[in-house]
Amino acid sequence: MEVGELMNKDAYSVGLDTSIADAAQLMKRTGANCLVVTENDKIEGIITDRDMALGCLVDGHTSWKCSVYRHMTLQHLTTSPDVHFADASIMMIDRDLEHLPVVDDGELVGLLSSEELLGAVDRDMTLSLV
Repeated sequence: MEVGELMNKDAYSVGLDTSIADAAQLMKRTGANCLVVTENDKIEGIITDRDMALGCLVDGHTSWKCSVYRHMTLQHLTTSPDVHFADASIMMIDRDLEHLPVVDDGELVGLLSSEELLGAVDRDMTLSLV
């Protein structure tokens, strides 16, 4: 099974200078729990709702004055939709990643989560036992 079959195709991105308040509004509007952070169409990192809550809010920062750059996790690693899910899972485990941006021809096309990978591994193991 390939990454393209597992990934969430509704991946959303924001710029480095996007405020935490604007990022939170985008998450609320789309139902996303993380966003890919980009600069000049290059992936720079990931910011999750947890990063925002534990970083910006707990530290007492003002959400509309604080940029996602201050609280995101730096991450330049990506994968493509045609990579086998086992290879993607090794990348994520080796680097302790919860999310992996999926890029095709330089464009963000999806986001692979550890939950989606675990589900695929579980299904794959169940089928091999039958």
